[in-house]
This record gives sequence, structure tokens and C-alpha cells, in this order.
Amino acid sequence: MKVSPRVRLGTRGRTTVMVRESRWWRWVVAVLVAAAGAVLLGPGATGPGEAGGAGDSPADQALFTLRSHDPYVIEWANPTAVPRLTPAFENTGRGAADRGVVLRVTLTDARFDTAGGYRNCYYAENHRTVYCEFPDRVPVGAAFETAEPLPKVLAGYQELTGSYAYAVWPLGGAAAARTEDYRAHYRRGTDPALRLRPTVLGPHGDGGELRFRWAGYEGPADWSVTGVTIRGRIGEYAEVGVPRPRATPGPGPQRVRVEVPPGTTLAPLSRQEREGTPSEVTYCARDDQDGNIYCGDVNWSTLRVRIDRRVEGAEGRLSVPEPANGDTDAANNSAPIKVEITGAARPGHAVPPVSAAPSPSAESASSGDGAGDIALVAAVSAASVAALALVALLLARRGRARRAAPDVSRPRPESGPRWGRRSRR
Repeated sequence: MKVSPRVRLGTRGRTTVMVRESRWWRWVVAVLVAAAGAVLLGPGATGPGEAGGAGDSPADQALFTLRSHDPYVIEWANPTAVPRLTPAFENTGRGAADRGVVLRVTLTDARFDTAGGYRNCYYAENHRTVYCEFPDRVPVGAAFETAEPLPKVLAGYQELTGSYAYAVWPLGGAAAARTEDYRAHYRRGTDPALRLRPTVLGPHGDGGELRFRWAGYEGPADWSVTGVTIRGRIGEYAEVGVPRPRATPGPGPQRVRVEVPPGTTLAPLSRQEREGTPSEVTYCARDDQDGNIYCGDVNWSTLRVRIDRRVEGAEGRLSVPEPANGDTDAANNSAPIKVEITGAARPGHAVPPVSAAPSPSAESASSGDGAGDIALVAAVSAASVAALALVALLLARRGRARRAAPDVSRPRPESGPRWGRRSRR
């Protein structure tokens, strides 16, 4: 039995349609899988320094030796003269950094003054870490330093013992350890860009760090603090003066750390109260960087709390840091904060509660353990899988509907032309 040309053409046409549909299905799956992979990995999974690596073997990559810096002592005659870092590096590897380099500088126990900032640098919110990108090619054997020092440092010099630490790696190559997605999360500077200039690195050694400290840390000392007692009524604010810490030899620490007693809450001043406070009065406050409460006036500070409830035997603590070279009597570096309750607030005289710390929900949302990010990735990943399943279901239903429908591409024998029928004789 012969098959008419029209039937054969119809079969080929249907086969072509099925092949195209199959290819279309594979393209859809590929696109959706790629999208799900992008969601799972995230745009910053490799970090800005790892994207678009050169692909060279480790033996042929650029490696950098960093300048060695002598420790710096801040003299009493000029107590605010914290050194400004000028980073320097040399390419001692076997390959050039064709796309340039990334410089990361981290500051401990102090903060950068990051007002404005170089436009090729990115600044952390805590003002302690800076990333700078330099697109200049660094050949093998070439040494460079920044044309200007990094921003000046803000610190309480009489408690100062800090350091700079920096690292350099090829721009677009494998980033150093603990590298963050600074382009996404750091503030970019707005001032003219920081440049590089050729230099001579000098003798090689363990470089990349500049330590500095106040001259008062040159020898051991005895720092101490005196305890205080808070007196007041439940439901009201109470104030107590925090005396100046003692030091032998002087001068001593500039801040006293405070742990308020159980049953009390730190009561920071409102804006109106601060504006109406005499300039010689300083109130203790919570530090935005580490979350601790400090009294920072070297002469006298006032600690204000709200007495929330009675807690028998409740005590807080006042403490001073230990000198860098050790304390001759560390036992007197802390003292108790006691509470003496004289009654309850009169009707109508109770003050509203104040917030002493971020709420648990806020801490959970901003915690550094990545729980929020993990939950978000899981939710989006589940949505991607659900989308894939939905597309597969729709395509399967479409295929079943096509198979159940009559085949209109193959004509019935009686509907064809006369020349396509078998002659009856």
C-alpha cells in the first residue's frame, strides 16, 4: 500500500513540530535551571575580587610582598599624632597583574575619618575597613605605594594601642581571605581617586602591618576605679556621678565601661534634654560600635538609668581597661554599682520605659550569622523549584492533549483528491 505524498508531508511537518517543541522544552528547562543556580549562588558568592579571573596557573600569577613598617610611638607632646599609613607592595610573582590590584586596609582599636573618601575606594559603615581598586597594570618586579596616605585616624589617644593591617591581590583574581562584597555593601567615596606611584620597597620581611601606641603604655601602671550607688524610686529616672578613674603614673584611661545593675535600664537623654544640658555635664551613653555603655569624660560623667523594679542584691560594674603592658594591681580595675531603692514613683510621676538595647527581632534580622540570608535563599530556591514543576506539569498536560486530539495532518482516504485514491476496477 502506497502512502500519498500529502500524508508523508504531513507526517514530516508533525515531526518537525514535535522536534521544535522538544527543543523549546529543553531551552525552558535550561533557562530556569540557570536562574535557580544564580539564585542559589547569589551575585556575590565569589566576591568582587574573584570574578573574571585570568585563568593562569598559580605558578604564573602575580604575588605581592608588602612593605615592613616600624612600630610607632605617639608622644605626649603631640598626643593626637596618630600615624597615617602609606601602603606599599611589590609584585614578586611570576606573572603580571594586567587588570590592576585591590588593596584592603583594616584598622583596629580606632576609626578612619571617612568623610568624602577617594572615589576608587569603598568604606565600611564601622569606619574600620577600606577597599581600594587600582586599574593600573603591575608588571613583575614593579613596586608601588599610594600617592597619598590613607585617611586620618580618630581615636582616644590615652587608651590607644592599635594597628593597620593590609593585603593586596590582583583585580579579578583570587581574593584574600575574609574578603567581603564591598561593592555591594560598602559606601563608595566621592573625592578624586587615590593613585599609585613607583617606589622602592626595601628589605623584604613580614610586612603589611603598622602598629602604634601611646607613650603612656611604655611601662606598667596601676589603673583603678571607684564604685558608686544609685538611689531613687521605682518607675523614675535616677542619676549618679561616675568619678574619674585613677592611674599611677598618670594620666590614665579616658573611658569607664558600665554594666547597669539588673532591674535598671540605661536612660539616654532626648534631643531636647541634650540641648538644654550645660556643656560641662557629660552623660554616659551606649557605643554604636560595640554596644557597650561608656562614660567618657575624664573629669566627671553622669550615669542616668530608669529603675524598673526591685532586684535584691542587684549590682552592676564599673571597669577600666588594663594598660597594654600589664597592670600592677588588676584587682582594682573594676568596682560595683549598687542600687538603693527609696520607694515607688508617686501616681502620675512614673516615666515611660526606655530601650537599652536593640529588640531581639532586630538583632535576629541584623545578626552576622547569615540566618536571614539562608532563609531568603531557601525561600527563593523553593519558588524556583515550584516554577520548574509547574512548567513541567503544563507541558505534560499539553502533550497529553495533543495525543488525544484527532490527527488533522493525515487526510482520510475519501477526502483526498481523485488521483490519490486507489482505482476500483
